[in-house]
Amino acid sequence: MVMFSLSLLFIFNFIIHCNCKCSSYNDESSFRFANYLQDHMVLQRAPQRAIIWGYTGSNTTISLTLNDRVYQTNHIDGSIWSITLDPVSDEGPFDIHASQSLPNGTKITITLHDVLFGDVWICSGQSNMEMAVIDIFNGSLEIANAGNYPKIRLFTSARNASHEPIDELLGMWLNWSVASAQSVGGPTFYYMSAVCWLYGRMIHTALGGRPIGLVAASWNGTAIEYWMPPQALKDCNVSS
Repeated sequence: MVMFSLSLLFIFNFIIHCNCKCSSYNDESSFRFANYLQDHMVLQRAPQRAIIWGYTGSNTTISLTLNDRVYQTNHIDGSIWSITLDPVSDEGPFDIHASQSLPNGTKITITLHDVLFGDVWICSGQSNMEMAVIDIFNGSLEIANAGNYPKIRLFTSARNASHEPIDELLGMWLNWSVASAQSVGGPTFYYMSAVCWLYGRMIHTALGGRPIGLVAASWNGTAIEYWMPPQALKDCNVSS
């Protein structure tokens, strides 16, 4: 099993090499966040700088507002826009607003609600990481008590593979969710990972209630090579 903490960008750069799908958007109505940037998520706190990104069909300035701080970008790589936030020490919750003014004068605003800043962990591995809370000893107690930890947020990617690095998740079994009996007590081997949940709950308590984001991305029987980008395998002289 693998468990480590990084900024959200690096977390999903790790995930996308095995689980994701790139999409092309060419119309003005396509202005949106990347599909795994959602309400209730946790972004990595200071000193790291979280990255908010998404898609657009119009090459105009995009403004992003977080806690009265306004960011702007004119840099759009194809259909993708990206804004790097300043380090955020306050935990929130915050709403993050992204706006785009179109050439016809229309202004489009999209919003992420209830976003916390804390520590984000990815929990990956094989079946021992994949096993759900519902399957473990005293799992029913963990599920019943999950609502006592609203600053723990959970996310589980689906088991969908890609043979090349691409940008978005092909599927999600659990969208970003506040810890609850429903989000922690999901179906067997779907969500939530028992090891991931127990670890997250313990460090949340040990750190005085700091927000914790848990990203579960595991697949039974997989070797580490399947989770690595082709260039990394090539650099290590390993055939994919």
